[in-house]
Amino acid sequence: MLQAIRSKASSLIVKVLFGVLVISFGVWGIGDIFRNRGADTTVATVGGRKIDQRELTRAVNEQAEQLRAMLRGARPDAEQLKALGIVDSALERLINRELMDLEIGRLRLAVSDEAIRQAIVSTRAFQNDTGQFDRDRYRAVLAAQHLSEPQFEALLRADLIRQQLGHAVADGVVPPAGLVDALYRNRAERRVADIAILPESAAAAPDKPSDAELSAFYEQHKSSFALPELRSFSVGVLSLDDVAAGIEVPESKLREEYEARLADFRTPEQRHLQQILLPDEAKAKEAESQLAAGKDFAAVAKDVSGATPDLFDLGLFKRDDLPLKLADAAFDIKKGEVTPPIEDELGWHILRVTEIKPEVTQPFAEAKQKLAADISRDLAGDEIAKRANQIDDAVAAETPFADVAARFGLKVTKVESVGRDGHKRDGSEVELPPPADQILDTAFHSAEGKTSPLTEMGESGYYLVQVDKVTPSTFKPLDEVRAQATELWQADKRNAALETLAKEMTDAVNAGQKLADVAAAHKLPAFTSAPLLRSGGDTKVPPAITAKIFESKPGAAAFARGADGYVVAQVKEVLPPDPAKEGEAVARVSQQLAPAMREELLQQFEAALRERYPVTIDNEAVARAF
Repeated sequence: MLQAIRSKASSLIVKVLFGVLVISFGVWGIGDIFRNRGADTTVATVGGRKIDQRELTRAVNEQAEQLRAMLRGARPDAEQLKALGIVDSALERLINRELMDLEIGRLRLAVSDEAIRQAIVSTRAFQNDTGQFDRDRYRAVLAAQHLSEPQFEALLRADLIRQQLGHAVADGVVPPAGLVDALYRNRAERRVADIAILPESAAAAPDKPSDAELSAFYEQHKSSFALPELRSFSVGVLSLDDVAAGIEVPESKLREEYEARLADFRTPEQRHLQQILLPDEAKAKEAESQLAAGKDFAAVAKDVSGATPDLFDLGLFKRDDLPLKLADAAFDIKKGEVTPPIEDELGWHILRVTEIKPEVTQPFAEAKQKLAADISRDLAGDEIAKRANQIDDAVAAETPFADVAARFGLKVTKVESVGRDGHKRDGSEVELPPPADQILDTAFHSAEGKTSPLTEMGESGYYLVQVDKVTPSTFKPLDEVRAQATELWQADKRNAALETLAKEMTDAVNAGQKLADVAAAHKLPAFTSAPLLRSGGDTKVPPAITAKIFESKPGAAAFARGADGYVVAQVKEVLPPDPAKEGEAVARVSQQLAPAMREELLQQFEAALRERYPVTIDNEAVARAF
């Protein structure tokens, strides 16, 4: 809903950059675009302006990438994007943008060059480490997105104008005082009620049902005795690890890779350091003098800088772990020696080397196994893609599942009689290769005797499913569930008796009696609640009856089903709030109302724009694009 006009200026720049970046991910259906070069690819028109399939594809790609990043998973395919409503929402976003631009043109709105300049220089992406605008960084960011400065500034100008129009329409909306007052009174009103609890034990246990009664109950509640549909199926998995395990890497290739990656197998020299950190040069010279006189390093650290052992002992460091000045000094001395004082922005440092671990290079013989695993896995990526294409062709040609599995080396798992939840009828869980939920979903959406399409398992490989047998959902026969059906029948009868009693007590109170007296007559406990809000306020009062308390007049009674039996309540007292004395609370209600009112106003504005600039959507063209 007019997304572009409800974001802040700083985020507009990010959106402009992100939108351009997403284009580089590629456009689905690009082959169709080139094949239909002369055809009309308009998916919608807005007041005479056309929205092309390519624009829609780019907008969908942007939302798809955002969704993938949020879910940290595979990018949704076209069918999933349609099912999730992303295609429709992307098209609506484009239509809203055109509506805004048409209205901006009619009103002749503009943004000053100074506003553009301020938006750019205040953007963090274009600033250096000190927070100042850096023109070189600005140009570099735009160059990475293949944008010139005029192009980017034109995009930014358009977004800023849309934002300003949105602010003009919706900013400053203040909920009417009468509405805020009424809503606050409704939310803040409190009520006190007398409560009577009718537990399950308040109704006598019914006798056992006759055969006719039980049979009729069974037919009416047959769904309680349903057996779920079961499926037996075979899963064939083509995993990257399995393919990699079958690839043998020549010794020459391993040695070549070892030489190329020698740095990966080299552990640089490390030094165990102790440090005395001092605030000024005078202290540093004092410490240096005491160390030169032979005083213990730890003693000097304690006496001169007040450092305890846990502060002056730094641990092991590689050269690259340290700032350059400290690294040069620390790695230029021998074990047991100390550096002269070294000044930097933190103060004056004196370092001591207590241990030196020399550089170590893992020999080829030890690195060989890891190299083979890495190389075979890299090669497996190409091999698995090749096999996947061949499997797709084989499945399309209706090659039997067993033949596909044997030909392409799929690891097959057979699953017998499992329900949609992954359990057998005895309650035991079936073991499936990961991703188990995805495989089950495929199995329960495939026809019996058919092989499913090859499906990705993230980056780890692919799987196929063949449904071998479908056992339809059925019902357990009455003779098998007689004891369970009897218990349910008795529970139903007890509940009906409790409901009847609750209604009788409620009717008696509404006829003029007090709930406490009615409850006492039935030997039931009763109590007076704490002041209740509509959201509750007394843990002893079930939420179901709280709602009815606020629906009833003072003195009236109502009943509801609770967690254990029924509850009857009589409204004893209504405690209205005083908005005049609750200024902060009333203000919070107003603040909560304002965004919804602005949203509603923007929706009305959009509807008005659609009246002024007619919108038509070519659903067939949208379907062709996806």
